[in-house]
Amino acid sequence: MHTRKKTLQSQPFDNIILLGIASTLPDYKLAWHINDRLAINLVKHQDILPTPNDVSPSYSFYLYDQSENLNVFNLVSLSSEDQRWIRLSVSTDYLFIIRNALDQERLDFYIRAIRNIPHIVHAFIVDTKKDKGIDILLETIEFHEMEIMKARHQLLPKNKS
Repeated sequence: MHTRKKTLQSQPFDNIILLGIASTLPDYKLAWHINDRLAINLVKHQDILPTPNDVSPSYSFYLYDQSENLNVFNLVSLSSEDQRWIRLSVSTDYLFIIRNALDQERLDFYIRAIRNIPHIVHAFIVDTKKDKGIDILLETIEFHEMEIMKARHQLLPKNKS
């Protein structure tokens, strides 16, 4: 009798929603519109260098953290100096990343609000199974975000007891 191996399959990035955005807007204008329409506060941080020791271009990075147990939002450009960080199956200029649980009604609202921004060509949910390289991109973004949080934490005043 054959014994079956039981394997646990999991997504490396649970509780994450990726919205692809195709737009002619520069990153700061898109971030402003998203902030205005979704009532969030994306803030520009240091650009991401996908390969830090290389001469590759940098990509815009915005972050808004609603604090513990709530959503974290990133807006990341996928093109810089006419180079693409990653090519998705659908033409995509930006990724809008939402971490942590989000109900379908709220997600639908976000997608509609983004689609109604002037100069948005398309906004859609990225199929992470269809597009290769997403995991590496998300890992790079997550490490970049952790470095920002670490630097922010180091700047906080220490409590004197």
